[in-house]
Parts: sequence; structure tokens; C-alpha cells
Amino acid sequence: MAYIRTPNDSQVRYRHQCRSSPRCIVVALSASFIAFNWIVFHAFKSESSSDNSSDPLSTDSSGKPLPTNWLDTATERSRGYRASKDWQGQWYRWRALNPSKIEQQTDDLTKFDIVYTWVNGSDPLFQTMRLDSQNNHPMFQKSLRENAKQIDSTTKRRYRDTDELRYSLRSTFDYASDLFRRIHIVTAEVAPNQPQIPSWLIQKPDSPIQIVSHKTIFPNSSHLPSYNSLSIESQFLNIPDLTDTFMYMNDDIFLGLKLLPSDLWTPLYGYVLHMEASLLVPPTVRYFDPNAITVGEWHSLQYSNYLLSQRFGPRHRAYIAHVIHVLSVSMLKEIQSLWPDDMEITSSHQFRGVGEGKDIHVSFFMGHYIMEKLRETQLESFWQYRLDTNQDGVLDWEERRRLIDRIKIWNVNQDQVTSDRRQHSRPTMIHAHKATLDRIGIRMSGTTLYRKSGLDGYPYMLRNADTSKTIPTATVKDRDGKDVLPQIPYRNYEPVKDRKCKLDVDFCFGPDFVDSTYPRIPAEQTKQIFSRMAFKEFHCGDCLLEILMQDPYRGGMGAWMPEDETSQAFASVVEKVARYNYVLGTSDYSFMALQGAKGAKKDLDILLAKWDQKAFFCINDDFPDDPVVENEIQTLFRDFLNTRFRLPSPYEIVE
Repeated sequence: MAYIRTPNDSQVRYRHQCRSSPRCIVVALSASFIAFNWIVFHAFKSESSSDNSSDPLSTDSSGKPLPTNWLDTATERSRGYRASKDWQGQWYRWRALNPSKIEQQTDDLTKFDIVYTWVNGSDPLFQTMRLDSQNNHPMFQKSLRENAKQIDSTTKRRYRDTDELRYSLRSTFDYASDLFRRIHIVTAEVAPNQPQIPSWLIQKPDSPIQIVSHKTIFPNSSHLPSYNSLSIESQFLNIPDLTDTFMYMNDDIFLGLKLLPSDLWTPLYGYVLHMEASLLVPPTVRYFDPNAITVGEWHSLQYSNYLLSQRFGPRHRAYIAHVIHVLSVSMLKEIQSLWPDDMEITSSHQFRGVGEGKDIHVSFFMGHYIMEKLRETQLESFWQYRLDTNQDGVLDWEERRRLIDRIKIWNVNQDQVTSDRRQHSRPTMIHAHKATLDRIGIRMSGTTLYRKSGLDGYPYMLRNADTSKTIPTATVKDRDGKDVLPQIPYRNYEPVKDRKCKLDVDFCFGPDFVDSTYPRIPAEQTKQIFSRMAFKEFHCGDCLLEILMQDPYRGGMGAWMPEDETSQAFASVVEKVARYNYVLGTSDYSFMALQGAKGAKKDLDILLAKWDQKAFFCINDDFPDDPVVENEIQTLFRDFLNTRFRLPSPYEIVE
């Protein structure tokens, strides 16, 4: 609201005196002279710029002048509000927000369920069941004949229970009591209708802690018993009465700082994903050793990326951080509908390593599926509703020429030195996100920092990728002859404005697209060009999206969205964006494997010294099957946990 201030008496007297003062008349004439010269100068400058068709930064290929200023954010906001009443459309396109238009149920914004996977591998009933399954499974037959003791020792470590769940739950009640609605502990049945239950857990009808047996969530009972965490995770979508967005934790993950719903999901920024761009998963199937008796997660990570690459392009994708994972029931159902056979096969693998380790890694898969679907939505929307202006599915020369001119200007701008390069003046989607969330009553905990929004372009575009050729997937040789990865993306924390790319139109779109004598590209060929640009040559699509979002001459927050905000097309795009919206976040966390007593004590002491710093920490008991070593490390570990998490949870039997 604008406020009009009434002038006081002294101001009125001054104005009356100034009307007849010679000094005021001189000042007024001088100001008029300066203003006149300023107008003439800029008019001449503008005319000169219009005539200077050789300047690619001021004209298009036909010599027509481009606007020297880009869209003003305030103008965008006011114009956007007049066009539509939908708050999501205004937010995604103009970064405009009217809190009164956000209608969400309170629980949708403030409460999420937590899912734990847990098994007490020290339980004699479980050990008997596991050994029986292991002895009769084809994967272990050869190794059992050669070294049965080694197999038992190796696999037992994976299921060993050192009471981590008790303390992980304490950390949840200490630091996430305002976040969760219910906690689901997913566990095995050691006898018919007899799931494992922690001996220290108080069970009450009104307890928020629920025991969920594998039998409850596996539609195909022939897949049970399952000792494969990847198989179990693939069935999370079948947990009864689970909030759509939920937090997944292993029992060896602990919270160390306050968590709030904004650390998981918000209506403005979508899912909060923790990725590690410094650790990349190749888009190829990992070699499987047929004699292996233990298989790590990288087989499933690479197979998952292989499946994603078949659909969205062969890129190296960032490892998902080993902390809390944000998952969604509706998103897992969507993935299951698109990869039904792979999800079913993953469910059927009783042990990790069955089927050559070709399992879907649910957390990694869902995180990158969301990222790819938002990118796909943005590129498709531009291609269908902005590039194809008459939306007939055919690209005529005038439609193509406008994009070619725009890319040409962008490329020239990218060649400028940093000080001369024009940048888009609009703020990113996460600019002042804390204050923005405050406006709709959502607080930030400070535990997670929002780094990049998918609405500002694909966050892991490659550094200065050469869009004149295909990006290799195998390692390449550097100048020193060393093998290096061919795909190096920008990191989570690097500002969007510092990214660069140039788009080679000939390679990315093909010769027909740039040929002015080819008047119309038919619909089927148009689809093929899009598929090549967006997926096969994914670095081309990344750069095009960067141009749409960061172009200083045109564009804006929603430069890829349909123009008509009252159209069904606009509503459909908004719905998809809301579904796949996400932000990349970073938190201070630690991962450690306890292998020997001396090293374990040192690592645990360091973790205690950083009591108020670590948001999450994962402590993996990776020590050998040796009674002496096991006793030493378990004693150290329990002392650490009792020091770090002193208070029992409200549903814990106090001994």
C-alpha cells in the first residue's frame, strides 16, 4: 500500500517563497537544461544503436533492435496477479506470492511420517531363519561348498544389532518431535504373525510408533523372507496409513540438530533433496563378480542410473547423501507404473546380489526421477507453447528463426569477459527463501541450507559442456594421460549466475532446423528433434533451459511456461511443476565405519566434540566377526550413544 504524506506548514511556506525567488528560478532553468540534454543524448544513442545492426547484442539476425532492458520483476508480479488467481501459477511464473491464496491443510505443511527399516540380527529365531534361507539359495551354493564359515561371518555383519534403533529413536524425539505424525518400524516376521519387536519398546494403542511387518507390505508373499534392504524399500509404497511425503531412515542414522518440515518439503520449493555432486554414479551397469558373496550399494546405484539414462539421457548422476531420505508414496507409485518389471524383480531379490545386483535403489531413483521430470516439463512446455507459437505441432521458419536469433545473442554474450557479460537481474527462486516461507507460516530450522531450485534450471548441468558433439560416458584421458570422468557438473553450492554454456544450434537441433529454405518441419520430425536435444544430447537441453531462465534480454521466471495463464495448457504445466518441484539442500553430516577399537574411539570423540555442528551422522558397525574386537567396539559405541542421547524416548522401557 502506498501512503500519501500531507505537507506541513513549513513545506508550504517554502514552496510559496521559492516561486518568486531568483535563486529558485535559476535552479529550475538549470535542471530543465540538464534534463533536456539527457533526453536528447539518450534518444540519439538509442537511434544509433538501432542503426548498428552489426552489434549482435543489440539486434537480431534481421537487424531488428532488441530491448535494452529486461523484464522488471515488479511489473511481472503486478501483471501476473491480474492474469490469474492461482497462487502456484503466479509463484512459478513470476515469483509472486499472495499467502492468502494458499489453501493447504495444516498437517500437509507440518507433519510427515518417518519410516525405519530394522532387524535384530542377533535374535536366534532370525539367525535360524536367515541361515536356512541362505543355505537353500542358489546364489550361495558354490561358495557354501567352498567356505561356509566365511559366508556366515560376512553376512552376519550386515544384520548385527547393537541397539542403534533405540538411540536413533531418541534422536528423533530430541530433534524432530515437531515434524513427525507417526513412526513406522518396518521389520521381519520370525514366525507366522510374529514380527520382531524391540524388547525395550512400549506398545500402546495410541502410540505414534507402529510395527509394520514385511508380510504387510509385500503383495507377493513368495518374495519373503527378504534380507535385502533394497527389496524392502521397493515396497514402502504399500505401508498402510503413510503420509504421502515421508522421511526414511536406517537404524544407524542419528539426528544431531533440530529438524522441521521445511527440511523435507514445502509447498513453495517442493522436495528437499540432499545430493553429493562430488561423487558421481556412471550410467552403465556395473561389472558383477559371479563369485562375490557380498555386494555393496553401487551395483544398484549404477543399475538405477542405467534405467534412468535409457529414459532421460546417459548422464553421470550425483550420489544421494547417506542421511535422511525424502520419499513420496505417489511418486513411488508413478515409478512403479513406469518400471513395473524392474520394481517387481527388485522385490523378488531375497539377498543383495541376486540377479547380478540389478536392483532399483529407491532413494537415488526417486530423487533423480523428480529432477528429470521437472526438467522435462520445463523443456516440453517451452517447445510446445512458446517455440511453436501457433501450437500446430509444426515448426515453421519464423518460429525457428526467433529461437536461433536468441541463441546467437546468448552465445555472443557468453564469450564476453566476466565484467562485460550481461546477467539476468531477477532473483533466483530461493532468494530470501527464509523470509518468503515465513510469510506462509513455515519456519526454517537452520539445519538445511537451500542451495538451488530446479525452477532455476537443471542444477547439475556440465561445466562449459561442448554442445558441438556427444558427451562420452566412459572415462577420458586428460593432458597428463590420467583417466578422468568426462562429465563434471556444477556443485550444489555454486551460484546459478556463475554458470556458463554455449549452445551449438547445428549439432543440437540438426541441419533442417537451421535451414531457412526448409519452410516447415513436420510434427513427427519436430518430436524427434526435441527428443535428441532434451535426452540423447542432454547437455544441449540443459543449456537451452539455462538460456530460458538466465537470458538477460528476454525471458523471466517462467520463460518456458504458456503465455495464456487462463488456458488449460498453463494449468496442466502448473500441475506438473507442483508435482516435481524440488530444491537441493546441504547439511553438515558425518559418515563413519567402526572397524577397530582405536580408530572408533578417535572418531566417536571427534563427533562428541562437534555436538552442536552435525545435523546427521551415520555410524556403521563394520568391524570383523571377532568376539574381542566386537566387545571393545560395542562398549565404546554404547558409551558414546548414552552420552549423546541421554534421555529415553517416551515409548522406551527404562531399565
